[in-house]
Amino acid sequence: MFRRLIPRNPALITRCTHTIKTDNHVAEFPLSYPEFLHSPVQNRRVALYEKLVRADMLERRLNVDVPEFYVGSVLAVTSSDPNMNNRQNRFLGICVRRHKTGLHHTFTLRNVVNGLGVEVMYDLYNPTIRKIETIKLERRLDDDLSYLIDALPEYSTFDFNLEPISHPVGTPVPINPLKVKLRPPPWSQRWDMIPFNGIENAWEMATPRAKRKVKRTRVNDYFQYDLLWQYRREGQDLENELRIQDEIREFEEDRQSKGATKRKILRSAASAL
Repeated sequence: MFRRLIPRNPALITRCTHTIKTDNHVAEFPLSYPEFLHSPVQNRRVALYEKLVRADMLERRLNVDVPEFYVGSVLAVTSSDPNMNNRQNRFLGICVRRHKTGLHHTFTLRNVVNGLGVEVMYDLYNPTIRKIETIKLERRLDDDLSYLIDALPEYSTFDFNLEPISHPVGTPVPINPLKVKLRPPPWSQRWDMIPFNGIENAWEMATPRAKRKVKRTRVNDYFQYDLLWQYRREGQDLENELRIQDEIREFEEDRQSKGATKRKILRSAASAL
């Protein structure tokens, strides 16, 4: 289950801003619209293919309003379900991860139902999704909250009838400084070996035998100092981000001028776009 040993660190992503005009730039674009970015695999970055995929995603966003959300936000997703009496199912939970780019982009919601942790992974551009609601817009200290599976249940428990909390327009998205406490081992992963910021007692809860094995276990700590590896893995070019945002705005203006929709696709609560 080790998907990645080093959490993403946006601070290591360098961008040259002194020669590029950044008017109307959405600063949180890599976090709120990660599916529009380059593929992390270098040999899959084909300009024509990415342009066609972005055009398909924009057309699909005309059918379903995809709100702004981040890992750590509380969402409610209503999807078609032929097994339900009303032919639809609604699940509410905290977004614990967002994976992949393009049409393959997925996000996972987690909630504790009757004492049992439930995680549901949705394809963002799945045509069976009818509605996505942002119940509480916020971020966490990490961009991957997979460790909630081994945390105490209260960190993942939310009422299904929770009312949406409005976010003031023009104010930055708040970062919740909450640090969770893990249950005693065994865990699904060696959380004590992964430098997450949102775990309070990972090393203290680790067993003595696990601590003795740390020196004999292969740990990729040096990756956090490898800037080239970081850039290849998650680095994005600011010029490419601006080009994609201009492409989205042109699509919005074209569809709005034709009267096809009044929906705004590119939005940012922090910059009041």
